[in-house]
Amino acid sequence: MTSKVGSSKQKAIEITSPPKAKPKPKSSAASRPPPSDSDEDMEEARIAKANLTKAAKRKSVASSDDEEEEEIAPPKKKAAVAKPRKSSPKPDPKAKPSASSKPKAGPSSSKTKAPAKTSKKSADDDFIDDGDDDEEEEKKPKPAQPDKKQNWAAVKAAQMARNATGGGNAGGSGGTKAIPDGEPNCLAGLTFVFTGELPSFSRDEAQDAAKRFGGRVTGAPSAKTSYVVVGENAGPKKLQTIKDKGLKMVDEDGFLNLIATRKGVMDAATIAKMEKEQEKIRKDAKEMEMREKAAAKGAQKGGVGVAKVVDPRSQLWTQKYAPQSLKEICGNKGQVEKLSNWLAAWEKSRQSGFKKPGKDAMGTSRAVLISGPPGIGKTTSAHLVAKLNGYTPIEVNASDARNKKLIENSTNITNRSLDGWLGGDKATNVAGVEINGRPVLIMDEVDGMSAGDRGGVGALNALIKKTEIPIICIANDRNLPKMKPLQSTTFALTFKRPTAAEVRSRLQTIAFKEKLKASAAALDALAQGSNSDIRQILNMMSTWKLSNDSIDFDQSKDLAAANEKHSIMTPFVIADKLLGPYTFSNTSRMTLGDKMDLYFHDFSLVPLMIQENYLKTTPRKLTGLQGHELALKSLEILDEAASAISDGDLVDAMIHSPEQHWSLMPLHAVHSTVRPAAQMYGGCQAFGPGPKVMSFPSWLGQNSKQTKLKRQLGDIQIRMRLKVTGDKEEIRQQYIPSLFPALVQPLIDRGSDAVPEVIEVMDEYFLSKEEWDYLVELGVGDRNDEATLKKIPTAVKTAFTRKYNSSDHPVAFHKATLFGTKAKAIAAGPAPDVEDAYDVEDESLAVEADENDDEENEDISKDKLIKESKPKKATGKAPAKGKPKAQR
Repeated sequence: MTSKVGSSKQKAIEITSPPKAKPKPKSSAASRPPPSDSDEDMEEARIAKANLTKAAKRKSVASSDDEEEEEIAPPKKKAAVAKPRKSSPKPDPKAKPSASSKPKAGPSSSKTKAPAKTSKKSADDDFIDDGDDDEEEEKKPKPAQPDKKQNWAAVKAAQMARNATGGGNAGGSGGTKAIPDGEPNCLAGLTFVFTGELPSFSRDEAQDAAKRFGGRVTGAPSAKTSYVVVGENAGPKKLQTIKDKGLKMVDEDGFLNLIATRKGVMDAATIAKMEKEQEKIRKDAKEMEMREKAAAKGAQKGGVGVAKVVDPRSQLWTQKYAPQSLKEICGNKGQVEKLSNWLAAWEKSRQSGFKKPGKDAMGTSRAVLISGPPGIGKTTSAHLVAKLNGYTPIEVNASDARNKKLIENSTNITNRSLDGWLGGDKATNVAGVEINGRPVLIMDEVDGMSAGDRGGVGALNALIKKTEIPIICIANDRNLPKMKPLQSTTFALTFKRPTAAEVRSRLQTIAFKEKLKASAAALDALAQGSNSDIRQILNMMSTWKLSNDSIDFDQSKDLAAANEKHSIMTPFVIADKLLGPYTFSNTSRMTLGDKMDLYFHDFSLVPLMIQENYLKTTPRKLTGLQGHELALKSLEILDEAASAISDGDLVDAMIHSPEQHWSLMPLHAVHSTVRPAAQMYGGCQAFGPGPKVMSFPSWLGQNSKQTKLKRQLGDIQIRMRLKVTGDKEEIRQQYIPSLFPALVQPLIDRGSDAVPEVIEVMDEYFLSKEEWDYLVELGVGDRNDEATLKKIPTAVKTAFTRKYNSSDHPVAFHKATLFGTKAKAIAAGPAPDVEDAYDVEDESLAVEADENDDEENEDISKDKLIKESKPKKATGKAPAKGKPKAQR
């Protein structure tokens, strides 16, 4: 019956309605079934209502396909006027509602009994007959509302049919086929490779299913591969490799059958390997336990002369299980070894003046710059290497002030803790590390120097050039602009994220030590979900251990998803993800929001990456097409993708307009990124050689070149405007092509003999040697700059430059200030129109005014800045003047 309901979706549905009687209008609430009812209840209600009045007229089901289609139609028609359950009619004791959700023949036969009253149902006229009894037909007509959900049964049946046949469901959450409940570790010891597109599961879901039951998943087939799960559109190269190696291939059903039927039996080699791993885990856990006991005893003793030791039982797992030896570091073994060799040979390099490169070419560097993602052990490796080589690590991180003044004054690297000083024992610093006169400065989070650390990077770079102690700088991204000064004075060591296999052994040891039962697949899921951030993994495990003693694969996936950190992907990774074969496949679980989030990783560059590379894919929509169909379909999807990019440009113009409609960015994400990728997704090559490899947007370089050429054209137009009256467009289109035979062609044809002639023409148009270079660069076609400069010999270009620099040339315009003289201000008052307007008297008055001004200017007594010095007083005593003697 499922196929009958599904077939009724494609044909017109015939219904009967009285020609005279019209049904009463009903509310929209009554014209659709209640949303809370299940599918079976809704079907049962419709059939029960039909049986109330037509139970006596039921007949056998017709055998033809047309009659079967008519059987399906009445239940859909009744759904349009089905009343809510609260207002259902009184039950008829003779009518027995069927529990099946499939419509019976009775209602349909009662409707088709009177052929004179039947009529075809159209899409525009959706009128139906309530048909409760014969008396209601004579009542006032009641027009019915159109049934908005009339095809819900057909859609449900089609969905059931797809599920039965294993069809894909792009919008579902999980495969359309149920994964069997196999035995635990039923796939243990097997290695799987997945290729192609599976009909019911996405690639990640199929790989998770293999890992959940103990299987191992790899990316490429090899001699150790047990099974290759092959889907549709598998790569021909990979299929050829599988055939050459003679590997076993299974499809999706075979993979599921393997989970359902295989027992968890492993061969002797696999069992021996697992026992060896367990023995190593127990040994490492025992070493940790002994080390913790020794630390706990030291914490209990205490004392003022001993550095404070914290009981490991009260520490965080990130501190408790920090690596204590080089073998405990997960991943980057080679980089850690290089760092250790550089630090061990630092004294010898200093004695040689840092002129001998040494084994790893690190002997010429006074400092090392370690860069890499957070949480992978950069700082821990630096501290551990310093301690193992007998150095005292002094760390300065983002929580400390690191501005220019403090760095120039240097860190007090010999600072001793108060405990060590009072006790009189070995001198220790505040970190409890013995001070032995061999310090190493660790500058952590150098790329995190903010505005409060103004000048810190420059001061650090100056300190590195003259340092007498080794310096280890640590950063997340060494390519930032602020890190540019350090790139020339430090040796770069790049740390990468460790793989899940490199982290697994360490995590298994910690889980065994903490009595947390976790499978290898569960720990791998934690590592993959956190991008191998060991610090985050330990925090998640410690939190989980507070309430649980075990964790399985599904729980670890949920835990990693709940603690997922937002990571910024590179533009190449985003373009490969969007244009790859999985994001828009039928089994993809990515929603529209997830695809738009890829755009917001770098909303200015991702659309350009799509525009640059959408033509380099092998579209999946062209699979199986040949000849004219292939060409026509190619043009169709190309037109759709190009139209979407054009729409995105229109939206971008509105976003960056003076109004700045930034709320349109989600719309821009759909048009510029999602729509083109949805049309052109398929096979693509993200990295490596080849014509279809993804490339960086060339628009950026072309736009920069266009800006440069516009500026050069403006310079030429400014120089020539005293001689010509054309604007930039006329200069570019008319004058530059006309000047080429007079300025460039003579040098090609006659060489050095034409240099004076060319310089004469340049002086006539006020062009300098720089504008001559611009004119050559603006050439197009056969006169482009590369072809033109190749035709001019090097000796001719040298003679031309020397001759131009040794001669004088006219200047197009100048200001008086350029020649050292100050411009004279014009006298106040309206200026005469012509020189003849001056009279002799006016001239004499002007001369007298100028003379008066000169006299006033020469009078320094009015100048406030010049003061006359006062006469000095006489130092000696003047002779006293006696009174004249009286005459006798």
